Amino acid sequence: MSRVYKIIPHLFFIALVLSTLSPPLVVIANKWVFFSIIVLIEAVLIVRRKEKNVNDIVLVIFVILFIWEFMATKTTRTNTMLVPVPERVFAVFLSDWRKILRGIRYSMGLLFTAMALALFLAISLGMVVGWFERIRKAVLPIAKVISPIPPIVYTPYVVALFPSFRAASIFIIFNSIFWPVFINMIISVSTVDRRVMDSAKTLNTRSLSMFLHILFPYCLPRIITGMNVTLSTSFMVLTAAELIGATSGLGWFVKYYSDFADYTRVVAGIIVIAVVVTLLNKLLLIVEKLLIRWR
Repeated sequence: MSRVYKIIPHLFFIALVLSTLSPPLVVIANKWVFFSIIVLIEAVLIVRRKEKNVNDIVLVIFVILFIWEFMATKTTRTNTMLVPVPERVFAVFLSDWRKILRGIRYSMGLLFTAMALALFLAISLGMVVGWFERIRKAVLPIAKVISPIPPIVYTPYVVALFPSFRAASIFIIFNSIFWPVFINMIISVSTVDRRVMDSAKTLNTRSLSMFLHILFPYCLPRIITGMNVTLSTSFMVLTAAELIGATSGLGWFVKYYSDFADYTRVVAGIIVIAVVVTLLNKLLLIVEKLLIRWR
């Protein structure tokens, strides 16, 4: 039964290839980008065929692509303006690659700038607030009230307040990262076994060294684990902010072409955003393995 199941993704690949190469009911200028991508996915499946999850993922992808391709090119009932032909969507990656790369570079610049500032302040302030009980009892309830507020709510006011849209975007993304990490840090520090800290004090460990070499390594796994959700949330906030007043970026790319009802490029932009978020999460897993080797 398992052998039969492993063949199913390959059957869908063949069906998808035949559907792509057969005459469509709509005019398609360039189908080879889409064709190359499905061949690449099949190649990945062949190379990693022993991994069960890869087989499942590829099967889902091929089923979605086949249904999409068939509905858009083999029937007349589908509105190809709202449901663009997949060959046209993937051809955008070739025709607009410079604009897409420029958008990725702009969005990543905003994201990493805001992330660096948020992590530095959230970790350093979180350790101090978490360590001193009186400060913690005063600050933590306030932080719990502020943190649930969606950062995107601040956008209209922040855009008017800050001197540039870039600064406003960084502030909004900063808020989406700072508060979860800050609260996580406070709670992590407050749960440290005080006997460990007392032992460090008997060795005449300085306060700065105690924070850097004891508290920070103790809290690091919890911070990294929480970053999986925080990173995805911050990227959603980033793209949402770019929808409002940016002149570049992935969110701007989607918004700009949606204003012209160019949904082929809109869908292409959405796919790029999905790929970028996936790669960022993969990068975070690599960072986690490098920083938390004792797990």
